[in-house]
Amino acid sequence: MVIFFMIGFLIGVFFAAQDVMIGVVFLGLVVWVFVRKGVVVGLKILLVIMLGVCFGVGRFLLAEISFGDDVSVLNGTGEFSMTGCVSGEVDVRADRVKYTLTEVVISGEEGRVYGGKLLVNAAKYPVYEYGDVLSVVGGPVRAEKIDDFDYGKYLERYGIYSMVNNARVMKVGDGCGSLFFEGIYDLKGKFEEKVSRIYSEPHGSMVAGLLLGVRKGIPEELTLDFNETGLTHIVAISGYNITLVILVVFGMFGFLGRRARVVVASLFVFVFVVLVGASSAVVRAGIMGVIGLFALYFGRQNQVGYAVVLTAFFMNLWNPKVGPYDVGFQLSFLATLGLIYVSPVIEKAGGVFGRALSRVPVMFAVRENLIMTLSAQTFALPVILRSFGRFSLICPLANIFVLPFIPLIMLSSFVAIVLSFVSEGLGEKVSFVSYFLLEIVFFLVRVFAELSRTL
Repeated sequence: MVIFFMIGFLIGVFFAAQDVMIGVVFLGLVVWVFVRKGVVVGLKILLVIMLGVCFGVGRFLLAEISFGDDVSVLNGTGEFSMTGCVSGEVDVRADRVKYTLTEVVISGEEGRVYGGKLLVNAAKYPVYEYGDVLSVVGGPVRAEKIDDFDYGKYLERYGIYSMVNNARVMKVGDGCGSLFFEGIYDLKGKFEEKVSRIYSEPHGSMVAGLLLGVRKGIPEELTLDFNETGLTHIVAISGYNITLVILVVFGMFGFLGRRARVVVASLFVFVFVVLVGASSAVVRAGIMGVIGLFALYFGRQNQVGYAVVLTAFFMNLWNPKVGPYDVGFQLSFLATLGLIYVSPVIEKAGGVFGRALSRVPVMFAVRENLIMTLSAQTFALPVILRSFGRFSLICPLANIFVLPFIPLIMLSSFVAIVLSFVSEGLGEKVSFVSYFLLEIVFFLVRVFAELSRTL
């Protein structure tokens, strides 16, 4: 019964966020319960689910309340002179820089420290660093909608309810951050520098997006093609790439047994999470990915399936904005369920599909990688279609053709960057492998984009 309460809680969170699709999920769950369990047991389970729904709605509504010490209480009340600590990764864009500040203090109120996070949009130069103390002059507001995109809800998944646009910023101190995250961001910066040195554009931006979760620099025309084919999730949601990291490792270490590869893949997931900056979204995706790996290790679908739901429950209990507003969480959650429940079905498939699959080579775990890719895509595709593309035959077709190249690109480009720390010339030579694979991807994306526009 506990599992049904947790599922009901997750449904309640989505319902409170006014996600209409959750109604379909709820009705499907109710039908399944009554068909599988009968009327008497079904009514008991339905009562537990409804209790969970009420709890989920209440938790979401509680998160909507701003308390007196949160910086969001300043929204729309005027312009202030403030100081705060840069406590998140500095996001450098083409025309501006985004800083995430905590421990905000208003000039004249030195005894009062505001909680929460404040997003500051400032001029591109100069660029300050993580751990700097900044003086900011501007008016805090809640982020507004941009056309059909609710930027405010997008920020809420990171716990940001207040922002300052066109802020006047000046450094007044440093050393307020964590040494751990300072080291992570420094390492990520060095990787970004190597990417820009050994790759030209747009190849460099693609590699940075795949390996580091950096979402800038891709030409507008190519970005439109990715949008058209429903492939934006490859570089737009770094958390989804956790699944791809797993596929890369299973391919690299195909000579090892499955259990040994699970252990190695878990270590690589940890490294990937650190490289992309250990943001909360990627950490959540990493947890989901590791749970999926242990499903492969133990081979117990139901128990690990319960563990996935339990993890999702506690993540949303802590931050109820994660489920409905974080597409990366949705993708990693569904991809993990796909690895657990779909991959065994594909492995045992018969008929035309089974015969075609049997012709895929086993060497270097090519067949296993294909099975895992298809498994993850089966559950994740509805969210991909809803969030990044249009419902057409092109999107799933493009994903099937393009996604198998992505793990190979991640592997070859990672090796090239690591080697470039030893010898930049050697790194450039190895990078030609990923250059070639990226050219294939760009070609396929252009072809499918043109097909989509003509249909």
